[in-house]
Order: sequence, then C-alpha cells, then structure tokens
Amino acid sequence: MKYKKLSISNNTAISAIYFALLQCGYDFYSIGHDAPTVNKVGSFIMSDSSEYGFFSEVKQNTCEVYPYWPRAAMLETATFYMDLSRACFVDFDAYKRNMISAQNISDIERNETFWNWISQFPAALKNVFQSNCFHCYLEWENAWIEDQNKKHQTTLRRIEDILVSCKEKFNSPFQSIEVVLNPIKCTYSADYHLKDGTFIFCSGALNEGSVIHEFIHHSVHPVVENRKDEILRCNFVNLDLDASYYLNGSETGKSNVFEEYMVRKLTDKILSGDVPENLDVFFDHEIMKLRTHR
Repeated sequence: MKYKKLSISNNTAISAIYFALLQCGYDFYSIGHDAPTVNKVGSFIMSDSSEYGFFSEVKQNTCEVYPYWPRAAMLETATFYMDLSRACFVDFDAYKRNMISAQNISDIERNETFWNWISQFPAALKNVFQSNCFHCYLEWENAWIEDQNKKHQTTLRRIEDILVSCKEKFNSPFQSIEVVLNPIKCTYSADYHLKDGTFIFCSGALNEGSVIHEFIHHSVHPVVENRKDEILRCNFVNLDLDASYYLNGSETGKSNVFEEYMVRKLTDKILSGDVPENLDVFFDHEIMKLRTHR
C-alpha cells in the first residue's frame, strides 16, 4: 500500500501551545533554526505574558536535556481529544488512558497534580486562540510552512519511499502519515501522535532520521514486549541514553531503554539503505553484539 504524497503542514492547536510557551520563556526555538527564522520568532515575544500563566507550568525538572518533556508532548496529545471550537475535552477518559499507558512517562509526571492542571488546558488554549498577536504569528507561520515544503521536496520523497518499505516489512498499522512542523518547537524534540489510523510526526524541523525513528517505534515495541524476559535477564546497562529513559530503574524503564536503543540502531541501518527483512533476526544480531562487548 502506498501512502498519499507526503507534505509538511502545521496544526493550529499545536501552534498555539508553542506560541504560549514562547511567551513563558521557551528559548529552544533558537537552536537549529536559521537566523532569519530565529529573529522572526523572537519578534513575536510579547512584553506581558501574564495571561499565559497556565503554560508556565509546562517546564519541569525531570528531563535534564529538555525540561519541557513530557508536558509539552502531553499537551500536544491532548489537543486530539478536544473540541477546539467549544474549548473542551470530548473524551477525557480516553486521553487519560493514553497517558497512563505511555511507557516513556514516569508516574510522577501523571499524578493528581498533573490531572488537575491539564483540566484547565481547554480554557487556556481558547485564550491563545483569541489573541490578535497569535493570529499575526500564525499568518507568518503559514508562509513558513509553504517555504518548508518547497525546501524539502527531495527529502519528503525519500522519507515517503522509506516508510512505504518499512510498512511492508514491519507490518505497520498506520494508514496515513502527517508531518507537522512548528518553528518555535525545539528541533531535536520529536513527538508522535496517533489519530484514526494516522501517524502524526511533530517537531521543530524536518529530519529524515527523526521521522523514521518515531515511525518504527511502533514496530519495535511489540518485539520488545515479546522478548521482555530475555531482555531483562540480559540486564543491559550503560546504553548511553539520558537518565529519563530509565524511569528510576524499573522493569518498564529497562524495557523502555532497550527499545529506544534498538530503534536508534534500526534507524541507522535503514538510513544506510538496508531495511531488515525480519525484526527478530535483527534483534538476534544486535543482542549478540551487546553480549560480546559486555
């Protein structure tokens, strides 16, 4: 099955999130973007950010390399469970189940404090939508998205071809793919969302490896689950990943770390032009290498 032609788009609700974060001191927009983009984004910083107080609590201290993880991503996901026109959740229970089942989020990040806070999100988002400054920003962002599509035509076609191959070989469940970019969002922060069979990649910039990385997580995860006992027995450590992946050393954390490690290895292999025919064979080979070099 071939996906429809891949293009870059934006998402108004996600744009509103990062516009509000920009008003609350979010400075990761300056990393990885060209100088004209950085200067233009900076020009949208308002002198008074008091009306965006809700978004000031997105920044946490649980992920050293990116303190807006996981709350910024959790806000992104929440927009897919909302009626934006009425500024309310349409299925809060489904959103809550999604967040609770996420294995890369620690329990402390989804405790009662979080649920009380996130309940205020629809009203806070509506407040951004009503801002004239946001609409001025969005007008510029729309033009920026058009430029990104022109700039990345070749890369988009290459990603498209790779993902079709991955879908065929890895039995991917996705029926369509969307690439959502935001010029405020950190270029090394990539998140994905699932909506009605659509895989939605969201980041600050188009990066071939990042799109493939996030896409194949959903094929690698069931293999890790099926081989969980074997992985835990091997007790692989020192895989050179940020401490936030380990979730305080729990079994879930160890599986999470191993999955991330394998996704990175598989992404490198795919980018080199070698898409494995069988993921279990690929796992066997990589596990053997890890055991050899212990």
